[in-house]
Amino acid sequence: MSMKTCKECGASVSSGAKACPNCGKDQRIFFAKHKFITFILILIIIIIIAVNSGDDTTPKTTLTSGSSTDTSSNVDENKIYSVGEIYQDENIAIKYVSLNSNFTNYSEYAEVKSGYKVIQAEFEAENLGTSDELFSSYDFNCYADGYDCEAFWSVDDSTFSSNLSSGKKAKGYVYFTVPSDAQEIVIEYSLNMFTNEKIKFKVN
Repeated sequence: MSMKTCKECGASVSSGAKACPNCGKDQRIFFAKHKFITFILILIIIIIIAVNSGDDTTPKTTLTSGSSTDTSSNVDENKIYSVGEIYQDENIAIKYVSLNSNFTNYSEYAEVKSGYKVIQAEFEAENLGTSDELFSSYDFNCYADGYDCEAFWSVDDSTFSSNLSSGKKAKGYVYFTVPSDAQEIVIEYSLNMFTNEKIKFKVN
């Protein structure tokens, strides 16, 4: 059996000895001497590993579920969401709350061109990520039969802009003037100005 030197008195001690035969100094390492503490430390490490490996990385939303959600990170350019449906990725969930396709409750002094009407759409956003998310009426656009439509500002709640912290939500209305006889009207929301990803919402 190999020998080692006692750090207390310098005597030669068998590597398997628990104590020095010369001075009685305990020769075991810290973890062997303190088995209870060692057990607690091992238990804590196991718990930490189990918790981290059990984290659910699937995006969650507390918005009332609609009939359809999209949890992919890539936006489907052909998908058009209807009222009640929710778009969702790892950063944000956006619900198409309501639509008034012929909104008239605006100021009597507002000018709406002949042959046009005002539409009102309500949206709700929830930040699912860890960084702040901007949710703004200025990120919405509208197209009627492929043509760009003007935003309508003659309503008190026609603009909103919320910098949402993680887990926070906000609602807002957007308004547009569109041709009364338009066959296809779509509202678009820009998710990311750098990637040009957009979500489409059906009006008619």
